[in-house]
Parts: sequence; structure tokens; C-alpha cells
Amino acid sequence: MKIATMAIAAMSAFAAMAQIVERPRPEGWERLVTGGRFMDRFEKPQVIGNGWTDKCWGGDNVRPRDVRNGIEDSEYSYWGGNITNVGSEYHLFVARWKESEPRGHMFWPHSEVAHAVSSRPDGDFKVVEVLGKGHNPELFRCKDGSWAVYCIDDRKPYHAHFYRSTSINGPWKYERMQLDYDGKDPLDGESNFSFCTRPDGSILAVCRGGGIWLSEDGIKPFVRKSEGSVYPDVAGRFEDPVIWRDEVQYHMIVNDWLGRVAWKLTSPDGFVWTTQPGEAYMPGIAPNDWFKYERMKVLQDESGRVVQANFAVIDCVKKNDKGGDMHSSKNITIPVNPGRRVQTFRKTRKGLEVRIAKERGFDPLADVDVESLILGPQSLVAYGQGVKPVGTAEAAGDLVVIFPPIELDTPVMQVLGKERSGRLFFATFRTDGTKLGRFKYEQE
Repeated sequence: MKIATMAIAAMSAFAAMAQIVERPRPEGWERLVTGGRFMDRFEKPQVIGNGWTDKCWGGDNVRPRDVRNGIEDSEYSYWGGNITNVGSEYHLFVARWKESEPRGHMFWPHSEVAHAVSSRPDGDFKVVEVLGKGHNPELFRCKDGSWAVYCIDDRKPYHAHFYRSTSINGPWKYERMQLDYDGKDPLDGESNFSFCTRPDGSILAVCRGGGIWLSEDGIKPFVRKSEGSVYPDVAGRFEDPVIWRDEVQYHMIVNDWLGRVAWKLTSPDGFVWTTQPGEAYMPGIAPNDWFKYERMKVLQDESGRVVQANFAVIDCVKKNDKGGDMHSSKNITIPVNPGRRVQTFRKTRKGLEVRIAKERGFDPLADVDVESLILGPQSLVAYGQGVKPVGTAEAAGDLVVIFPPIELDTPVMQVLGKERSGRLFFATFRTDGTKLGRFKYEQE
């Protein structure tokens, strides 16, 4: 018995050193249909110019690759950061440190926040300024139109601060982040926040520990709203949440860094969260075999739909990335299928009418494989359960799909299937008529 215990302990220690623990998936996930997982929405990145080369850092698992995707160079290691569109430019705020630092990747607590710009969303970003010290930056816009770059510093427990500016191009002013616990007990993991703007201009946030916070305007203190964590009630070493909203609902993805698998949650109001089935992401979603994908962030279109994700990636175990060696880290981008928009939903004597909107590059009358469609709650259509269409109609270029009546016991429903090209089709909509606000690209 003692030998067996020692062997288990040794295996656990090895797994911890390798930063991998194989997590068993929940029962039934093997029955998920295509599109049932958020991970099914990732698409093949476009090669930028002549970006593919093997004359770059990294192990054989990540070479050759498109070195112009995201941001990378031989002088710095990059980590984290989100991308925002302002006018004709895309802005990335990212952490970096000298690749030659003797501590290698373990120098990350002493990183600096760099502002990089590109004319395209998926890469070839070039640094234009350095804001100052900080790690795990995330940009958001406050109610008054000013900008805030959140990050943590190199002290333990990690302190959070903002760099603030009235312009996306600075100058930036340092300011400590203020938290109001509203009488609640502190959480383990009050760092690595992610933010999204609510329709009234208030800022919703989630911290590494899974607590939900709210600021009236992104400038006043963030007030704790949840009693504890809203994360899935499963084994996991959770960190790096990302939160966003679209016209329909709020979304969150949180990563189990030790299990190397991320989970997806949704909420109709940003406060009550439901875990959705299937992996949100895990290694293998990009052309190269990156060892770790962390710090997922999203780029949204004018309707709030996610059109691109970006990740911090590394080619090996973090502690094996030494200063001046062949290993390093960078930020990559992956296009995401945004799904289609539902113009209207209504109950009639014929059944449930879902009007799928026409948009640039998409003609629902010609492009949708109607026979493949299924309607139901998100958690059921993921397993291929729901109702099939009983008819169609046309309305000013939009496709109206008629489904038989079903019990609407959730405010959010989804149509899942495929387009005639074979591309995944999905459209999520509210059954209670609620709209969470229209979106536009950020403009100054």
C-alpha cells in the first residue's frame, strides 16, 4: 500500500511539473453534435502575406508557422492582451518582457504593458508605445468614453491597477483599482479581471476567482455582486476568465490551466450563470501544436458577435522557457464563426416562427440547409435534441423557418445546423423579446 501511495504521489508530482492533468469529461459529452461545443466555432486562420516560415524560435511542434499572425518577435516574449477596433485600426494591449531575461518565462511578474497597432484584426501588430509596468492587461471603454487598461503588478497578493486615457493613443495615467465588497467575504483570486459594457454604460466584470463585480461607469469602484464563484462546480484550477455580451445574452469562458480545457457559461442578465456542455477550447484549435492556450480574449462585430479570438500561447512547459533559448511565447488570433442573427421570433397558430436575417455575404434563402436545422434550448440542441422545421417562408429577403410549438421554459433558444456549403450554422435568440442593445465598432 505504501509503495502504491508513493507511486501515485510521484505521478501527481510529475503531472504538476508538466502542467498537465487529464480531466475526465462529464458523462454524455461524447454525444455532443457538431456545433454543440464553443470550440466547434473556431475556423482556419488566413495566412498573412508570406508569414509561414521555419526560421523562427520554437520547438518542432510550432514550426513552421505564420509569424505575422498576432504578435511575435525574437527580442520579446508576449503574453495576454485583447484587441479592439477603433476607426480603421486595431489596437492590441499586451504584456511583454525581454526574451533574453535569465529567468525566462518566470520573469512574467515584471513584464511591461505594450500598445501595438495593425490595419487588420488578425496580426502583424507593431508596438507603438509602452504604458508602464504590468501583466495580463485588458482594455475596456468607460461610460464617459475614456479608456482603461487593467493589469496586475508584481507584488503578492497581486495588486490591480488601471492605465487611463481619454484617447486610445494616450497619454496614460496610472490609477489603483478600487474594490467594494459590499459586506461580502474576500475571494481567493481577486485578480486577472475581464470586463464588458452593459447597455446602460455600467461595466460588468469577473475576477480570476469567479466573482462578479459591477461599476456604475468603469471609473467608480467595482462592487461585488456574487456571494462566491459562478464557475462550474467541477474539479479544475480555474483562471483567465473572459466575459462579453451580444444582443442576446452574456457569455463567459474560463480556463482550467492544469487540465488544459476551458468551460463555457452563459447568462441572460450577467449575474446568474449556466454552464454549457462541451469544451470551449483546448490544445489543437490552431494549425500549430502549441503546448498551452491561455488568456483567451474576443473581438466582436457590430452586433456583438465574436468574430475572432486571441490567445497567449507557449511552445513548451513555462518553466522550460529560459532566457535566450529557442523557446518563447506570443499572442495568436483564430477566426470564429459568429453565427447568424435572428431578426424576429414569434408564436403563431402555425408554430414558432424564427426569422433569420440576411446580411452581407449571407443569403439565408440560398445558404441555409433547412433540413439540417433543429430548435431548442442551448443545452439540448448541443446533443441534437429539439424540434425540426415544418415549413419555411420568405420575408423581404430573410428566411422564416417555422417549427412546431415546444415549451419555452428558458429565455434563450438556439437553432443549430449547417449551411449548404457545409459551414456550421447557428443562431441564438431571446424568446422573451429582450434585447441587450445594439453594438457598433468603437469610434473616437
